[in-house]
Amino acid sequence: MLISNITLTDPQFESLKRDLVCSSLPFLSVEDYARITNDTVGNVRQQIHQGRLPIKAKQKAKEKTFINMTAIRAEAQAVI
Repeated sequence: MLISNITLTDPQFESLKRDLVCSSLPFLSVEDYARITNDTVGNVRQQIHQGRLPIKAKQKAKEKTFINMTAIRAEAQAVI
């Protein structure tokens, strides 16, 4: 059995970490999504308001907003 080590640069590691988080979680907070995508919270909120980012349905108006990562993945799969 051949085992070799893989060395990643910091940007490669950050990209891999972002991809793993995004692919495994059903929802991300606006703040976490902004941090992972290297965007501002304001820009993410604007994208939500414009209908460009799907969110988890809220039961109450004052509930925290979560980005629906499952819907984003489903949309990406439909394009493939």
